[in-house]
Amino acid sequence: MQPPSLLRITQNTVQHLSPSDQIILANIFYAYENTCIAAKNSQLQCYPAIQHTSLHAFFNGISAIFPVVIDYFKHIPEFAKIPMDDKLRLVKNHLGDIANINEPLIYGVTQSNLIVTWTNLFGLDITRRLLKRNQIIEQYLFDPILLKLVLIILVLSSSSGRHLDSTDIDEICDDTLVIYAAQNVYVELLWRYILSRALSEGDAVKFLNKLMMLILYMQSVHRCMDEYINNLSDEVKQMEPIMQSMFSKKDDEEKIIDINIDEGIIQ
Repeated sequence: MQPPSLLRITQNTVQHLSPSDQIILANIFYAYENTCIAAKNSQLQCYPAIQHTSLHAFFNGISAIFPVVIDYFKHIPEFAKIPMDDKLRLVKNHLGDIANINEPLIYGVTQSNLIVTWTNLFGLDITRRLLKRNQIIEQYLFDPILLKLVLIILVLSSSSGRHLDSTDIDEICDDTLVIYAAQNVYVELLWRYILSRALSEGDAVKFLNKLMMLILYMQSVHRCMDEYINNLSDEVKQMEPIMQSMFSKKDDEEKIIDINIDEGIIQ
């Protein structure tokens, strides 16, 4: 994948973004700053603070990030309209997608402790894929809105980002129409935003195509990690409930995890 061209501020802004669009984009920016970036500047400064050799210790150490990013989603009006059970499912089913984007978005440059930890826990092949994922994402960090908007679109996907035997949408969520409608708001906003920053519609299409390639690559990396970690059931059982929910479980284990996850973080 070739690096995307930098999006430029052009005269297209007024043409493609209405005043209400610009207000929504500003709210997205400040919601993320006041949740994720504020937490990074206070309690989440080091990521990770040490070089881990235990999978469950590493995942438990980063578990504090997820309530913070969920707090970000709580500032999105369309997310608030979704039934509580579906909100829980959406967050749980897309924790992997959230982590893939949010970690480099919050911390920027990949820390040496993290590279050593990945190598210790996952081996060289997965570590190379994770580094490539971060290198691709870093090309988009210059933009103050783009990835924050993509995070919303991904969490509002009614499909499942987890490695599950059943991915039928109707089996995953109760009110898929509400979720589709909510996601559509931000998909259209993303397109208008890209149009407003590109020199031409052709450039916007190329940029969006490369962004979709990033998302697909990111999801393939997560699936590879998912399959690897699912073979380490003893490690998964020692993780915090919210981290356990990222991985495949038997039906009875899934229900126990659902009960243990503090639903207050998404209310």
